[in-house]
Amino acid sequence: MKATCYRGIRVRAAVLLGLLLMAFCMQGARATPQLPLDIKAQFGGIDIVETACWEGSGSTWFLLVRTPDKVNRLICYVLENGLWTQKFQTTAALPQGVGRVRLVITNQVQDFAMDRTVTGPILMILQYGTGEAENAVEAYCAYLRSEEGVWELFRAFFAEEQVQVYIDEDTVTFRTPVDQDHSDIRSVPAQPERDLRKTDFTEIPRTPEQATETPESI
Repeated sequence: MKATCYRGIRVRAAVLLGLLLMAFCMQGARATPQLPLDIKAQFGGIDIVETACWEGSGSTWFLLVRTPDKVNRLICYVLENGLWTQKFQTTAALPQGVGRVRLVITNQVQDFAMDRTVTGPILMILQYGTGEAENAVEAYCAYLRSEEGVWELFRAFFAEEQVQVYIDEDTVTFRTPVDQDHSDIRSVPAQPERDLRKTDFTEIPRTPEQATETPESI
């Protein structure tokens, strides 16, 4: 019991510390409209757990479904010529298990500590804990939509390691808090997979060593 309580406290502390140090701010997070009936009708008895919608150029719906064999699957629809067309599905990009997974579309994320502001559209995939940590974010990934319509990974956070990951075109930066006023920041040349269609959640590097071990490393 003590170990369970301690873990819950540790996870909450890690999440709060990570979020405060990063000064994470989602600006203009959009309320999700009603799911179009022509999309909803395709799922029958499959449980639609979460939805997120981008309305604008390249209007997009993301659905997180829980399959009968308890696998989380992300499905992407894009509006083309007035019809919602399924563009891709992925299970690899999502955290699995029993913890809640949430989808959020936002216009902007801001990181005061690193003096970075990224404007959207941005898809956030957040993983929550279980038990006493069910309201704590254990990890998240952020994908920025490119001008070509590709959702590209540029940010991740892992509470267990208390690390924030910044993924650029050819560099990965890791920021780990040392204390309230200081952080350890390390950048390595690497090119991990960024395309949401191909990303594997379990392979997102959490340390500089992991980043340089990937086949795409330079």
